[in-house]
Amino acid sequence: MADFRVVLVEPSFEESIGFVARAMKNFGLSNLHLVNPKTVLGPSGRMRGGHAQDVLDSIVEHRSLKDALEGLHLSIGTTAQSSYATSNLVRKPMTPRELGHVLKNRAGTVGIAFGREGTGLTNLELRQCDATLTIPAVSEYQTLNLSHAAAIVFYELHIAAGESSMDGLASEQLKKTILGFLSDSALRSGIEEHDRAQLTRAFRNVLGRSAIRHREGSLLVEVLRRISEALSQTKEPEDSGTLSVVSETESGTRAWAEDTSGLPQRHDS
Repeated sequence: MADFRVVLVEPSFEESIGFVARAMKNFGLSNLHLVNPKTVLGPSGRMRGGHAQDVLDSIVEHRSLKDALEGLHLSIGTTAQSSYATSNLVRKPMTPRELGHVLKNRAGTVGIAFGREGTGLTNLELRQCDATLTIPAVSEYQTLNLSHAAAIVFYELHIAAGESSMDGLASEQLKKTILGFLSDSALRSGIEEHDRAQLTRAFRNVLGRSAIRHREGSLLVEVLRRISEALSQTKEPEDSGTLSVVSETESGTRAWAEDTSGLPQRHDS
């Protein structure tokens, strides 16, 4: 089964940290990370933690959400604000039950990021995550208390947990490589920059929601690499600019061979 990392972004109250740690302990989780906490964990927070003192003792702190998500196979950002606008692909969340279902037979490290008690995660922070998650509630009052929301998510993941699996999740580098080849192919196809950005965000949502396996990701890399190569032989892009995801993965894109070494290679005649 997946190994979970719980990330709290800028918590303002030590009691929130304690209550979340207690909920983690209830459902067998122990890996708690804090991003720029606005409070110091003291007696009040520890009292709310109950028997989760070991979780509180092993807290890891980070200066940025990017650092807290480092090394994960899959990152999930939580939000109470879904979007009905078709253009806002960042706030198109799955439910905790849906997340539990896609992770049921996956192995890898998954991060669940929870935002500030008052304002949650920003759009910029959600964009750093592979997928988003929300807990369905009545429209009149959609925002849940931080620890209550965390407990619901942990419960669903606990219920959905199945037998351990060797079906590992695709690494973050592999997913960046996929997006890099996709963006390059879109550029060579003449797709406008804004549409390429939307395409890349949509495809990242697909990768995140499906909890893509390593083998599946390797196959996608090989297919998209061949498409990109074929397009480069038929037409050079008129636009010399590149989408941000390409520049982000420039150093890793050509590392696809390591992840696809088991694939049948093309032999040009």
